Amino acid sequence: MNSIVTFGYGNRKDHDVFIEYLRKFNITYVIDVRSSPRAWSRKWYGDAIAKVCRTENVHYFSKLALGNTSGKDNWIPPEKAAAEKALYEVSELLNVGNILLLCAELDSSKCHRVGVAEQLQVMTNASVQHLK
Repeated sequence: MNSIVTFGYGNRKDHDVFIEYLRKFNITYVIDVRSSPRAWSRKWYGDAIAKVCRTENVHYFSKLALGNTSGKDNWIPPEKAAAEKALYEVSELLNVGNILLLCAELDSSKCHRVGVAEQLQVMTNASVQHLK
């Protein structure tokens, strides 16, 4: 089984650390788990991240259904059935390669991506690592 890493870009001004992690952890898929793939900086918009991923031969997917509506670290997806479907789709990708769950919050202990990763781990028994 492949592995899951989680990463929050926080206030980073560039993609250097992101690219470093893509390479270091041999990431095949970046799964954007933000409710909206937008950010304070256009560098972290979904289309900009997808472009960076393509240069690294990594596939980018935005999974809006894995976003968070709680406004806090506990994960409450926008719609439960859509979230379950998205989790299944992502779990299938783990059969092919390593995934990186991407969100905005730098500190994983304050981010819903931990809950998303836990659900995927239950489904797949994949290892999970939260990156800074």
